[in-house]
Amino acid sequence: MSAPIAERTQLLDALRGFALFGVVWSNYAGLSLWMFLSPEARAGLPGSFLDMPLEAFHTILIDGKFYSIFSLLFGIGFGFFLAKGNDGLWRFYRRMFILLIIGWLHLRYVWAGDILFLYAVLGLLLPLFRGLGDRALLITAAALILSPIAIDAAVVLTHARFDPVEPFVRWMEASDASHGNSTVEAFLVLPDSGWKELMHANERGWIFRFVHLIESNRLPKVLGLFLIGLWVSRRKLFVDVSAHASLLERVCIAGFALGLPFSVLMWWAEGNVGYPPEASSLIHTASYALSVVPLAIAFASGSALLWRNSAWQRRLLVLAPMGRMALTNYLMQTIIALALFTGVGLGWGTRVSVVSFEALSLGVFILQVLWSRWWLAHFQYGPFEWAWRSLTYGRVMTMRKQA
Repeated sequence: MSAPIAERTQLLDALRGFALFGVVWSNYAGLSLWMFLSPEARAGLPGSFLDMPLEAFHTILIDGKFYSIFSLLFGIGFGFFLAKGNDGLWRFYRRMFILLIIGWLHLRYVWAGDILFLYAVLGLLLPLFRGLGDRALLITAAALILSPIAIDAAVVLTHARFDPVEPFVRWMEASDASHGNSTVEAFLVLPDSGWKELMHANERGWIFRFVHLIESNRLPKVLGLFLIGLWVSRRKLFVDVSAHASLLERVCIAGFALGLPFSVLMWWAEGNVGYPPEASSLIHTASYALSVVPLAIAFASGSALLWRNSAWQRRLLVLAPMGRMALTNYLMQTIIALALFTGVGLGWGTRVSVVSFEALSLGVFILQVLWSRWWLAHFQYGPFEWAWRSLTYGRVMTMRKQA
């Protein structure tokens, strides 16, 4: 079993590296502050004539799909801890509490778009589902992923008399009113400001983020993907890919067949605003739920199938060191962005169009691939992975590799 287990680890690491590629592409729209600009301001940026095709590409193939792969991998990782019995379960709880702290610090003081805090909160709920059978696990996951459609449909049918998001929106509006300006305005001044303004924006940004997570129905979707990952771990689909090739092929084909048309529909609906707001929201919610998760699963299963080919395996292995340092690289993507786009660094935020921040994000990704390979040639863990692991096990782990 040693060879398949080693291959499983490398494949999952390569998938994490692949997911980080999509994450940095998606996140730099917010980190560059482009997403906070008005349409008129965006149109005035150099290279803005490429915004429309690039936005279509992002909406159809990138947005939401790659953090979904991360969510799937998170559930798979939880399955590994469960396989270790009660000792593994308590270690998992400890890892989640530490991740909760890391995520909160990142969310509150560095960037409002953090996903780690949400992962830790929902991760603490995962042990509640460990007693479910495989079939019940998949049914629960599907119900969670599709639940936003039912919620939005209820809002439309009740003519918005019942809207679960409204209390959170009012909370954000109250926060903005108490500060005398909007959260968006607080972010837009960051390219020409310093640490004080960055901390001021982050002081309110976490509320903005919380409202967005509720409004976008992110919680049930992420938890549902965790459960699918747990099912994958139980079935050991990534331990021996060849043995499950037939199932992975069916999943991959079904994911593309369902996800791509609905992803195109989602892009089309975003560009056609002539519908009533409630109907437009329902179309977006339904197309999002039926496109993002199927495409994410298709990408993951397709990558696993390519892994069987030696040439493709060599290509994917290039991403494995980056995936082994996923926490470090995720946090470093934010830190690099602050240096590029805010006044604490170069101050390029609000001054770059889509093609510019995507080129920068691609450059950051390539640098991280090279840096991760160099780092792991000398050390056993990434810096943040080392700290996380040491705190989890309650002892200082050996960092440097032995000669």
